[in-house]
Amino acid sequence: MTVTVHHEATVLLTADLQEESEQIQALARSLDLPQRAPDPARLLSRNLLHTLVHLATVSASAAAVVDAADPPTAAHLRALARIESTLQSMVSASGSMATVLDQLSTPDSGITDTAGLVQAGRLRASALLASASAHLGAAAAALRAAPAG
Repeated sequence: MTVTVHHEATVLLTADLQEESEQIQALARSLDLPQRAPDPARLLSRNLLHTLVHLATVSASAAAVVDAADPPTAAHLRALARIESTLQSMVSASGSMATVLDQLSTPDSGITDTAGLVQAGRLRASALLASASAHLGAAAAALRAAPAG
C-alpha cells in the first residue's frame, strides 16, 4: 500500500470510527430516556438488536485497523486497545439487556414491575454504551494522531 493510499484509508477509518461513536452515543442517550411502551420486553429486545448491530460494526472496524496497520504504528495499537475496551463495554451492555430478557422469559418469576426491570436494564446498558462511545472516540483520536507517512 502506498503512503498516500495508507493515509487515505486511515482518514476514512477515523471518520467511520467517529461516526460509529456518535451513533452509539445516540443509542446510549435513547436508552437513558424513560419509555412508555405497551410491551417493554419487545422494546428491550429491539435495543439489544441495535446494540448487536453496532457491536458487529465495531468488530469490523477493529479488523480494518489491523489491516491498515502494516506495519503497526503506536497510534494503531492505541486505537486497537480502545476498540477492545469499546467491545468489552458493548458486550457487557448486551449482556445486561439479555439478562433482563431472560428474567422476563422465566415462567413464574414473580416479577411484578416489568417496566421497572426493563428500565433498570436500559439504564445499565446506557451507561455501558456511553463508555463504549467514549472509547471509540478515543480510538478515532488515536488514529487521527497517526503520522501520515
